Amino acid sequence: MAMRRATRFRQVVRQRHLYPFESFCFHFKKAAREVAQIDGNPRLATTMVSRSAWERWMEGEIRGTPRADTSRILEHLLGEPADILFGPPHATTQLEEQAEGRSPHLDAVTTFRLADRQLGGGHVYSSLLIYLRSEVAPSLIGLGQVQGSQAFRDAAVLTEMAGWMAHDSGRDAVAHGHLVSALNFGQAVADPTVAANVEASMSHLALQGGHADQAVALARSGLGRLRGIQAMPVLASRLHAMKARALAALGQAKQAQQSLDSAREELAAVDTALIPNWVAPFDEAALASEAASILLELRAFPEALDEAKRALKLRDASRARSRGFGQITLAKILIAQDQVEAACVVSDDLLDACQSLGSVRISRELADLQVSLEPYGNSRPVKETLDRMSGVARHRRLLLASLTVPEGPQE
Repeated sequence: MAMRRATRFRQVVRQRHLYPFESFCFHFKKAAREVAQIDGNPRLATTMVSRSAWERWMEGEIRGTPRADTSRILEHLLGEPADILFGPPHATTQLEEQAEGRSPHLDAVTTFRLADRQLGGGHVYSSLLIYLRSEVAPSLIGLGQVQGSQAFRDAAVLTEMAGWMAHDSGRDAVAHGHLVSALNFGQAVADPTVAANVEASMSHLALQGGHADQAVALARSGLGRLRGIQAMPVLASRLHAMKARALAALGQAKQAQQSLDSAREELAAVDTALIPNWVAPFDEAALASEAASILLELRAFPEALDEAKRALKLRDASRARSRGFGQITLAKILIAQDQVEAACVVSDDLLDACQSLGSVRISRELADLQVSLEPYGNSRPVKETLDRMSGVARHRRLLLASLTVPEGPQE
């Protein structure tokens, strides 16, 4: 087995933002088609890279270079000879980024976030853990005050993201461990918004686990961190929304409505140009989705229906998982209003879109929706939808079983 070593390949992948594996594959396949046309060799268009091979390359576990066809495509994609790519790295790239005051990890935050939205956490989680171990952890050692603050902020943001991916993969205990680590990183940064950003996610996770009291306390703690500092309305809005959902779950309707109103007021004050890209996104579609869930919990069905429809109107198809949750909420609201056939139409659209999503949460919500429809199974449209749900559930079990998810946090 080849020894691990730093390589130019990993350095170029980071520079070109070809991370995680799914992003690299997209660009590699495009390069393969281009090379096949340039060389007049259609066979090259079918060349692929496995995840295990890519991970070995990123870790430097390779002697020499990949086989000739793969090397040819890598050279076209990355613009350097294969023997250079799999030789030693250039020495100055990360130091230059840090000297310019630019975090080397913010592009990775964006890339992982996009992949997670489109594919689901189960597909991306392993790649993020590798990045945390190989790229983020070394950056926490031996830096000056400014660079150290950036490094701990980035560690907090990416570890918080790993927590959500673990949650999406159905591993809530692991997710909690990631979020606790992220909060510790965030508290090492002078800017209190970093820890508040983590507490918004911790509140959401607590609510998902049935701990509404804890969810309220975490949201309040996050809001407390924002007092007396420069306003960050997008984060304040998200924290108020999390607080509102938890209060609704506790049956505190008046307080929940007040918190929802506060979330709306904060979001109305958001200047998108001033939102740092490391802050977890929270926009009008996200708030409408949260409002729909809150109002459904409070049994304000007409208002919940309006918010659910608005959330789906604002959320395009590139946000497959977000739309999936929105469709599930809309279907539940329709069932609560005895509009069962309309709920089946929404459910059928959802089933068409969600089959490849690597999200255990989607599977769980689909199972709950199926249970809600079963009392109406004598209706032909409902029976057809229930049959489709059973088939999709079988497919998704196979899909999720094929995803390799590590057992625990690896910051």
